[in-house]
Amino acid sequence: MVQYSILIADGDPEYIQYLSGTLRANGFRTTGTSSGANALSMYRAEAPDLVVADLNLAEVGGLELLEELRAFDPKAKVILTTFSANKELIVRAFRMGALDILEKPLDFEFLTNKIRELVSREDRALEGNLEMMSLASIVQINCEERNQAQLVLNHQGRSGAIYFKAGEMIHAEVGGKTGEEAVYELLEWENGSFHLKMGAEPGLRTIDTPWSGVLLEGMRRIDESTAGWSPEWEEEIDPGPTELGDIVEKRIVKAIGGIPGVESALMLTADGTLIAEDKSLEPEREIKWGVFLREKGEIIGGYLDADHLEWVVLTAGDGRIYLQQKGDKMLLLNLPRRSSAETIFESVEMIFKRYQ
Repeated sequence: MVQYSILIADGDPEYIQYLSGTLRANGFRTTGTSSGANALSMYRAEAPDLVVADLNLAEVGGLELLEELRAFDPKAKVILTTFSANKELIVRAFRMGALDILEKPLDFEFLTNKIRELVSREDRALEGNLEMMSLASIVQINCEERNQAQLVLNHQGRSGAIYFKAGEMIHAEVGGKTGEEAVYELLEWENGSFHLKMGAEPGLRTIDTPWSGVLLEGMRRIDESTAGWSPEWEEEIDPGPTELGDIVEKRIVKAIGGIPGVESALMLTADGTLIAEDKSLEPEREIKWGVFLREKGEIIGGYLDADHLEWVVLTAGDGRIYLQQKGDKMLLLNLPRRSSAETIFESVEMIFKRYQ
C-alpha cells in the first residue's frame, strides 16, 4: 500500500497534533508546522503529496504560501482551511490553483477521506460546493483562463455538465435540456457540489453565444422570476466596453431597488465611491450619510465586541436609512419609516445569493 505524505501548516499546534494523529491512523505520513515560511521550506525539502494549509499563517499567509508552492511546483496539491471564507477569497484561491477550500471546524473523517481521494488522483480536478462558489464565478474563471475542462454539477439528486474550450462554454446538458437552456437551469442551482476535470474534450457544440452573454441572460431570467427586473433594464444597462462585474453590480442594485419599500439604492466602495445607484435623487448627500453610518456603526460594534458591521438602520423623520456591509462594499438604502429592516435584509441576501 502506498503511504502518502501530508504537510500540515496551521497556527494551532493542537490542531496539527489531532489531524496528524488521525491521518497517521489512516496510513499517511505527516509533518507539521505553524509557520508559512517553514511550510515552504519543508515542501521544497520533502516534496509531500499534499498540503493542508490554514489561511491565517504566521510570516507567510495561506494564499501567499499557495502562490509560492505553485510557482515552485505547478503540480502541488493544496487544500486551504479557514474559519471565515468570503466568496471573493474563494474565487481567488481557486484561480491560484487550490484544490479545495474547507471551513473550520473540520470533520476530520471527512477531511481524511478528501485527502485520500485527492492524493491518489492523477488529474488536476477541482471540487467544491456551490454555496461557497457560485456557478457564475466558476464559468467566469474557466473562460477567462481559457481552460479546456468538464464541469459536473450535482444538486438534490440531479446532475448536469458544462464543457469549456478556448475561452468559451461549448456545450451544456441537464435532464433533457442542452445548450444555453441547460446553462440557465444550472444557474438556478444555489447549492450542491461541483467537480471540474481539466483537459476533457467536449463531444458536442451546442452553445455559440459568448459566455458573458449567456451569463447575463441567465441572470436576467433569475431576476425576472424573483424580484425587481424590468425589460427596461436592457436599455438602461448598455454593456458596451463595461466589464461583466460592473454590469452584475448594476443589476444587483436594480433588483434591490425593486424590493417593495425600497425608495432608493446605492452601492459604494468602503471609502464612499459610488459604484451603482437606482432611484437616488441626491446621491452625494446619501453617500455622506452612508460613510457617517459606517463609521459610527463600527465604533458601536467595537463597544459591543462585534466582529464586524453587518447592517445598521437609522430612523429619522418619516424615513429610515439602511446600511449593509457586503464584503468590501456598502449597500445604502432609503426606506419608509414603517418598513421592516429584517424583511429588507432577507430580500437583499436573496438577491446577492443569486448573483454571487
